[in-house]
Amino acid sequence: MTLLTRRRLSGVSLRVHRGDSAQSTAITLRREGQSCIAAYDPERISLDAATMLIRMLSSSEGEIISEVVLDDHDPALAALYHAASKLLLDVEITDGPRITCPTVRARGQDPARATYFIPQGWDLTDALDELPAAFTDARPEAARNLKLIERAKKDSEGKIDHALDIVAMLILETDDPDSVYDEMLSLFDEGRSEETTVDAPATAA
Repeated sequence: MTLLTRRRLSGVSLRVHRGDSAQSTAITLRREGQSCIAAYDPERISLDAATMLIRMLSSSEGEIISEVVLDDHDPALAALYHAASKLLLDVEITDGPRITCPTVRARGQDPARATYFIPQGWDLTDALDELPAAFTDARPEAARNLKLIERAKKDSEGKIDHALDIVAMLILETDDPDSVYDEMLSLFDEGRSEETTVDAPATAA
């Protein structure tokens, strides 16, 4: 399986606005460069459902939404969505009786398709503070690798931040760190081989 495709080499930023009943569909979506701009009608669809559907659509097209930015929303809610999106998590504020505290749970059998569930009425600033621990509890291996990547970014003094960010996104999406590392190392080896070929002196005929 090829993990690195052109579309995956850079994440897509999703900006979300609150629309109204005047728009033709519950969600409108347009592209502006590397960003998606969405408007949703809260009378027809919730913010939680709208962002989840857009992320699913992007994933089916081979793209990763690497951040969600809420415009014209409560700042605490916007901060929570942005932090969760960096972990490729959906957000759902729920009144379900089984969710008694903020928790990360996988949807179905795929641990990489996960949602940060927050009980309705819970303080959103507290939910933001509890996000790292909730993510670690749900996906300890991914969390461990993200910490290693953050350490590598500090050690490299920013020289390979973009490559490491891609590795982090792929680990979050695939939940398969070994395959991600293997493919990245393979690409680096190919790059070194090509440089060696280009730099090699021509042999006299």
